Amino acid sequence: MIKFKKYDQNEGLALPPYLDELIDKHHLVRVISRLVDDLPLDLLISGFTSNKDNQGGNQPYHPKMMLKVLIYSYSQGIYTCRQISRQLRENVHYMWLSGMQRPDFRTINRYRSQYFADILPRVFTEILYVLSKHQLIDMNRVFVDGTKIAADANKHKIIWKKNVERYQLHLRERVSRLFEEIESLNLAEMKRYGAFDFPEQGEHDNLSSQDLEKASSQISKALERDGRQSKTEAGKKLRKAARQLKEDSKKLMQYEEQSEILCERNSASKTDHDASVMKMKNEELRPGYNVQSMTDGEFIVGVSVSQNANDGTSLKPLIEEFESQGLSLPKEMGADAGYGHEEVFDYLKDKGITSYIKYPSLQAERSHEAKYRFHYSKYVYDQERDIFICPLSKELHYDKTIEYQTSTGYRTEKRLYRCLDCHVCPCKNKCTQSEEGRSLTVSFKLRGYQAEVKERLSTDYGLNLYRERSFRSETVFGDWKHNRKFSRFHLRGLNKVTTEVILLSLAYNFRKLAGVMPGLYLFFEKNIHKLQLLWFDMASSWKVNTQIQNYVFFG
Repeated sequence: MIKFKKYDQNEGLALPPYLDELIDKHHLVRVISRLVDDLPLDLLISGFTSNKDNQGGNQPYHPKMMLKVLIYSYSQGIYTCRQISRQLRENVHYMWLSGMQRPDFRTINRYRSQYFADILPRVFTEILYVLSKHQLIDMNRVFVDGTKIAADANKHKIIWKKNVERYQLHLRERVSRLFEEIESLNLAEMKRYGAFDFPEQGEHDNLSSQDLEKASSQISKALERDGRQSKTEAGKKLRKAARQLKEDSKKLMQYEEQSEILCERNSASKTDHDASVMKMKNEELRPGYNVQSMTDGEFIVGVSVSQNANDGTSLKPLIEEFESQGLSLPKEMGADAGYGHEEVFDYLKDKGITSYIKYPSLQAERSHEAKYRFHYSKYVYDQERDIFICPLSKELHYDKTIEYQTSTGYRTEKRLYRCLDCHVCPCKNKCTQSEEGRSLTVSFKLRGYQAEVKERLSTDYGLNLYRERSFRSETVFGDWKHNRKFSRFHLRGLNKVTTEVILLSLAYNFRKLAGVMPGLYLFFEKNIHKLQLLWFDMASSWKVNTQIQNYVFFG
């Protein structure tokens, strides 16, 4: 007969268990709790307003408790407030963090969306100060990367700027013809109803929905001036025209609202107005946001959310947000080819940041494949004669200088070079499809930046730094999307989406800290006697000092 341990669900305990005894010594919740407890309370209560004499309702939950719960939830891949509320009732780690308090899902959402919306960037900065103080980050070199994350929006309800402009143009053209028809009909009814005060022909392009509504009301009032409706054919057509103008005014109002949502963007979502249409990793077009992250070693040191799908134009807001928090700018920066633009190189130079950014044409420059034979990087520049020479020794001569301005307002000059001998070249079809021949539009300022970066990336230090970029910056988004299952945002609007990104970043950094702690404890326990000697004999060793300081901090 097999004997088992005694099992009785109804057996009571003489003393109930203490929650702290159920939590592992190195568990993540202890790291979160300790660091959040060290945050200044004045920072966390700035989003609250107090009633006079604290009267008029229940007292709010403590912001430190709610912040701990939210950070831990995002670290565990739990993002909806209903699921968080459920965990507070069922999960011992949540119970320990909350002190057995059970806020409902509406309260949790209110803290996340309203009370913490403005303070989370400063909370994130406070944590960075702690990491910097204990030499876990030094801001000497950082890595930047971006990813597109889908918005909480219907992918079928999209506003396209070109469509809105086309619809507005067609509607105004139809209204213009309708006004002409009304004017001709009004001649027959003028003695009875008087002339209508409509916009002139040249003003039809600027008609607003209010103008159409006013014109419709004017016709309707005129037709009912004597209490009778006109039985003439002209009167019937005027009534029909008035109804059509009223319908068109509603449509034009809809287009005006959509134009206001779009602002300077080319696309937007009807369900999340701040989201722009972007191509996701699976090549699907969906409303979303471009999330930028800056990493230093194992930790995220900066994040921003952009409505622009281009990584290059999204870097400047990331640096500005980082600088606005009072943090010192990094000395070196590594990034992929999506950031290798003149505007980015110019901006980093002004900020005193050395760039190790791979530009888009670098692979073609180094390749000997046939498909890159006539790539523009293969054209040799003769500075004395100011010409470019193609791989078949054809010359491209200077034509004119063109001034360009990007969507962000950055201005640059590019020189246009043309080849006049392409019509006799046997490889013309492989080189260009233009009937006028091959042309090159060149920015010599960009070529200078590219030459500097190419030289840096050719050194052993530059190669190692660029290799490090792949597992420093890209790991962040891989962890969010694959491990934490964060495939889309759960809040709508740019401000609320930014709140979610900061919570994700805080959760990521805390999990990295929790991973460091057990190793430090184990390292100290096994090498206690050696470390005591090394502390005196190798005081200049950064690694040893850092490990001991971290032990003192976390222990």
